[in-house]
Amino acid sequence: MVYTIKSSAVALSDTPSTVSSANRVLLQNTGTAAAVVTIKSDDTFQSGSAAVQGTVYVQAGSDLVIKKDRLFTLEVGSSVTALYATSVGVEG
Repeated sequence: MVYTIKSSAVALSDTPSTVSSANRVLLQNTGTAAAVVTIKSDDTFQSGSAAVQGTVYVQAGSDLVIKKDRLFTLEVGSSVTALYATSVGVEG
């Protein structure tokens, strides 16, 4: 699979990020421990507040491409420091 890079890589944290309003995101774990990424809706998707839509587990030294709603956010636990997200497009 070939991907078009649409943004700079950003380190995920416990602060929600839409990753440049991406709907496809390349997750890269450069650390030595696996990390869980939480995907949350925005408050317009579900009235009241953001709700967890799911989680993905990224092994240490691995990468993973996910598809999400543009307004959904990604976040990791406060101790995770080596998980990066980049907006990508699929070429084929």
